[in-house]
Amino acid sequence: MKAVILAAGLGTRLRPITDNVPKCMVSVNGQCIIDKQIENLKENKIKESDIYIIGGYKREILKNHLQNKYPDVNFIANDRYNETNNMYSLFLAKNCVKGKEFLLMNADVFFDSTIISGIQKGKGSKIACDRRGYLEESMKIKVSNSGQICHISKKIDEKEYFAVSIDVYRISDSASNVLFDEIETTIVRNKDENSWTEVALDSIFPKTDFSPFIIEDKWFEIDTLEDLKKAEILFK
Repeated sequence: MKAVILAAGLGTRLRPITDNVPKCMVSVNGQCIIDKQIENLKENKIKESDIYIIGGYKREILKNHLQNKYPDVNFIANDRYNETNNMYSLFLAKNCVKGKEFLLMNADVFFDSTIISGIQKGKGSKIACDRRGYLEESMKIKVSNSGQICHISKKIDEKEYFAVSIDVYRISDSASNVLFDEIETTIVRNKDENSWTEVALDSIFPKTDFSPFIIEDKWFEIDTLEDLKKAEILFK
């Protein structure tokens, strides 16, 4: 299995830390987020050479860090990070993972490696999600009567949501083809380069099955300095 980590964002709400490093290199108790994600993958038998990281803001700092610590990890530069969103970053990995099964992650989530081992079990496309509470800032999912995911958005109402997405996705080989076709339509044909990846995912749910993978493990999405403090307490 391959893995894609989207790490191009500016991380403005984590300043002044991100004045010097990209958001994914912010440290939680001495370990930066990107290293934790790579180690999670390696612990679950995903080789460095099967990992693709898309960097943007302060990408040379990230690229040098990866070359020194994880020399076989593949680095892809999003030179237009300040005018595009993470769907465009994923689009840049099209030739590497389209038609192949892969894990997809945003590089601002610090989480237990057991989440990777759990989402790898079984078959099919899955979204790792948490049912322990409604989080306004996070992507939420809604499921159909059959239990399949039918909607993902930050705007899903608390009365309708099934769980909160933790931004860890397993994309099957068949769903990978459908997803990248949708992304290409959005970016190339519709000239929309500033949408979330989840917009494309939401569009393909009627065409391919995605199941919720419910977690009880630790995770924290780190967007602000207050988030960082909370994450360090959680993972102390």
